[in-house]
This record gives sequence, structure tokens and C-alpha cells, in this order.
Amino acid sequence: MQRPLNVRRISRWINQATLAFVAVLAFLTSSSTADEADTKAQTRRAAERGLSFLARDAVAWRTEYKCVSCHHAGLVIWAMHESHDRGLAVDVPLMTELTRWVAESGSGKTGVPRPEGIPQALNAKPVWLGLGLGAVRQPDEAAIKGMKLMMQTVREDQLENGSWASWPNTRPPFFGNSDDSMTALATLALLPAAKDDDASRQTRDRGVKWLAETKSDNDPQSTAIRLVLWTRVGRPQAEIEQLTREILARQRDDGGWSQATEMASDAWATGQALYALRHAGLKSTHDAISRAHHFLIKTQREDGSWPMTSRPTKPGGEGTGNLVPITGAGAAWAVLGLVQSEEKPLTKQAD
Repeated sequence: MQRPLNVRRISRWINQATLAFVAVLAFLTSSSTADEADTKAQTRRAAERGLSFLARDAVAWRTEYKCVSCHHAGLVIWAMHESHDRGLAVDVPLMTELTRWVAESGSGKTGVPRPEGIPQALNAKPVWLGLGLGAVRQPDEAAIKGMKLMMQTVREDQLENGSWASWPNTRPPFFGNSDDSMTALATLALLPAAKDDDASRQTRDRGVKWLAETKSDNDPQSTAIRLVLWTRVGRPQAEIEQLTREILARQRDDGGWSQATEMASDAWATGQALYALRHAGLKSTHDAISRAHHFLIKTQREDGSWPMTSRPTKPGGEGTGNLVPITGAGAAWAVLGLVQSEEKPLTKQAD
């Protein structure tokens, strides 16, 4: 004989099971939220330690060499200004001083003879310095004047086909034999000036046209900078998604990216990839972004810098023995990538 169902007992069992499920779900949710908050705090600390290193390193470089360089001036003020805009702890007086130092450094033209057969080889210095000045949200008269001089040099170097010619036998990623990378960087540097200047706007448009019509050389820097540029000039979403997939496919098992296939993951390439992917709209909680954050947090040195290796001038060659420039620049890119996790919106209008 079948026993009758005990409706009251079943109801009590269902209620208990439901309460247990809710309790487990709440625990998992709270644990996940706590983990995210902890990672965010670690990411912020890593960025601020990187900023402290950049401040010390830039002052030491300026004191010893008296040189307004790409790696100890342009990239440093770029990282400082973006970090300050997002609420991180920045030495504001030093940031202001370094910005003026860059702004008053002149047109950026090189005194080195151009390579044979390349009379308009790009002056890369005003590009990198211009990227730094372009991050200033409220430029003063000196910054505006300096930017104007530097972008005039960049415009003069553009070729008839809309590209910029790179220097052969120079060390990447600052210079390097990549017209793709140099054209993307030069076009990106022109964006602030293009808002108010017809000549810069036309030069920018020709650079965008050349890039859109030219197959990328697939260098990691070329892809990352092109993605940042594409998001800022409003290229079709399909193109942005394609570049995003290409960058994601290059992420290493350790969570970082490398400057070249034969090199290990480092701060320069990882910071650039983070900067580009966040511009493309990936959330800071995305798995690839989280893994990159952990890579940079894990590999940061006690002094706030990151270990770097110099990229050979030619494949199979050796890098330079002086790692001071690439270490400074690598730290700047790491900071630029890390601060993108700060959700505070920028005050700058879209380019």
C-alpha cells in the first residue's frame, strides 16, 4: 500500500534546500566580489609604485644626461597625466615641471643624417613627445606652442602616400624598421592637433587612409597602436573586433605579451596590449585583462620597475647592454595599461 505524501514535510524540505542554495550563492558572490576588490587594490598599488619609479628615474635621467628623451620624458608625462586624471597618486609639481621641459624642447627634429634613399625618414622624437603632450587635459601656452612645433615636424615627414617611413637598422620598439608602427604612432600623435588645425586634420586623414588600405606587418606594437587609433577615430566595429582578436590570440600562458615572438613577456608589450584592449571596450574583469594584471603585479620589482630586455635591431641579433631606457619606457607602458582599470571617466572629449 502506497504511503500518502506528506505535503508539509516536502514543503519544509524545499524551503530548507532553497535557503541553503541562497546561502551558498551569497557566499560565492561575496567571495568573488572580495577577490575583485583585492585585485583592483593590488592593481592600483602596482600602478602607483610604477609612478613613483618613473618620477625618480626621470629626474635621475634628466640630471645626468640633460636629454629630453622619448623614454624618460614623453612616455613618462603621458603615464603621469593619464594616472592623475584617473585619481591615482601622482607628484603633480614634478609632472608639471616635466611637461614644461618637454613642451619647451623644440621641434623634435633630429640632427642625425637621414638614411640613404630615405630623405623623409620619420623624426620619431616629436611623435613620442607629442603623445605625452597630447595627454595634457588643460594645456597651458607652453604646451600648446610645443605641440604645434612638434606636429609641424611630423606633418613635414609624411610621405605622399600618407605613410611615414621608418629608419632601417634602428632599435625597435622606439624606432625600428616598421612603417606600419611608425605611421600608426604618428597618426595617433596628431589627433589632438587635428581637432583645431586643418593641416593636421588632413595629415591625420591621409595616415588613416594608408593604414586602412595597407595590410599590417603584424608587429605587436603595430597592432596595439592601430587598435587604439581605430577606437579614437571611429573605425567600423568589425575592424576593431578583428584587431582585438589578434591581440588576445598573442597572450602568453603567463598572462603577459611579448614585443616579438622570440622574446619573453614584458611590461612594454603587456602594458600596450592592456591599453589597447581597454580602449576596445574589454572590461577590467575580462579574463585576459585579469591575467595581464596578475602578470604585472607578480613581475614588478621592489623599486616599482619591471624587468626588461632590449629588443635586437635585427632578428637574431643582440639587444643593447644599457637597459635604463627600455626599463623606464617599459614601466611607463605598464602604468598606462594598469590605470585603464580605474573606472573614473576622463574629462577629455573623444578624439
